[in-house]
Amino acid sequence: MKNPSVIIIGAGVAGIAAGTKLLENSIENVLILEAEDRIGGRIHSMEFGDSFVELGAEYCHGEKNNITYELAKDLDVLEPGVEPMDEHIYYSNGSKLDCEFIQELRTLILDYQINEIDNNNTKGNSIGKCFMQRYNSTVLKKYGSNEEYEQILKEGVRFAEGYILMVEGTFSWEDSSAESSYIVCEGDQSLVWKKPGYKTLLDILIGSYPDSNKRKLPHNKIRLNTKVEKICWDQKNNTVRVITSDKICHSADYVIFTPSLGVLKQNKDTLFHPPLPLSKQEALEATDMGGVMKVVIRFPEKWWKSEDRAFSFFWSDEDLNRIDFTEGPKSNGVSWVAQFRDISQVLHNANVWIGWFGGDLIPEIEKLSNDVLKRGCQYVLDKFLSRDYDVGNIDTIIATKWCTSPNFEGAYSYVKNGKYKENLTYQEELGQPLRNDDGKPMVLFAGEATSSTHYATVHGAIETGFREAKRILEFQGRSS
Repeated sequence: MKNPSVIIIGAGVAGIAAGTKLLENSIENVLILEAEDRIGGRIHSMEFGDSFVELGAEYCHGEKNNITYELAKDLDVLEPGVEPMDEHIYYSNGSKLDCEFIQELRTLILDYQINEIDNNNTKGNSIGKCFMQRYNSTVLKKYGSNEEYEQILKEGVRFAEGYILMVEGTFSWEDSSAESSYIVCEGDQSLVWKKPGYKTLLDILIGSYPDSNKRKLPHNKIRLNTKVEKICWDQKNNTVRVITSDKICHSADYVIFTPSLGVLKQNKDTLFHPPLPLSKQEALEATDMGGVMKVVIRFPEKWWKSEDRAFSFFWSDEDLNRIDFTEGPKSNGVSWVAQFRDISQVLHNANVWIGWFGGDLIPEIEKLSNDVLKRGCQYVLDKFLSRDYDVGNIDTIIATKWCTSPNFEGAYSYVKNGKYKENLTYQEELGQPLRNDDGKPMVLFAGEATSSTHYATVHGAIETGFREAKRILEFQGRSS
């Protein structure tokens, strides 16, 4: 096959990586179909205020063996962001928490984040159970006999869970498996992008950064606002048909499917003809998408101190059970505002902060009006910070909606508790192509959920895009 045709579904970072790799290796007949009105997928940098904000991916997680870092390191486009837990923790009575117990709780949460939980305790356990084993054997063991800490020790578990939900992107810390094939890239875990944001990575991949004249992926290779409804493949044939929502039928020798795991799970029964094999459906059952929600918050003027970079909110049991904010959803009788976990300053963007939500109410919170969302966030800020600060009124608020968007269906992937398996992981199974009777890969799969070592990350998504492009090139007898 001299001039094979390739259709890539999705112009997120995996799709862009696959497309550019194919074009670099002289496979010119490439078309990317994107359902949104922009490229980038879960990378979404938006101009706002004096600079930009990240509505999607925020960090470059690590440096060693991180393809994102490798692509960017010599271009002066990254800088250190707000360090995890580098924040003031405030109690719901308005006091700042800075006791020895809080410092040890910070350390324990950070150990979890960089994967330094004892692997001997992970087998068959959820993230929550694994964390609690460590908490009980360290923090609780040290402070449990001290009556002064009795109440806050209980409340500290809830605080830790809230933080971990933001990291894991799950609705409960019992949802995800502590057993994992994930590999942390060594180095700074909180690198952020200089202006104009994470979308610079897309330009680097496309070739238009730093020199816009060296673009490798022509504009006419991408069709926006084009939603795919059916992928028809046949083990007896050599071509795949892709039918879009405007009823146009495209044919190609190869198709690379890159949308999120959530989209795949939601549409698998109507999208693929014939249906996906049982092994892939089993992998879909074993994995899932959760949610993290961000809100961009702008104040009309500065009310915080220059050294303040972030605030976290630590609820007491008493205050949690008597929240008098009545608008919006509740979970177990507790208002959604309790799932507003922390707020951090956006670098180089005066008076703009990012608020983070984690918890089971995120899909419902995403549906709230901006007015209700603004009032709820203001309620939390006033409750926690008004003793030490003259908190200003929120001027503008913008909320992300990754869970309720039909083109994403969640933030990032995880393996369900009790579903981890060694050898061929479920992520590897998701990444296996659909082949015809001749062994030719007809429909290929990329995206962060198909990476067993770097799932839930941008660098994992890029790696999988390159992987599937290489698979096509090798089948074509070309080196990459």
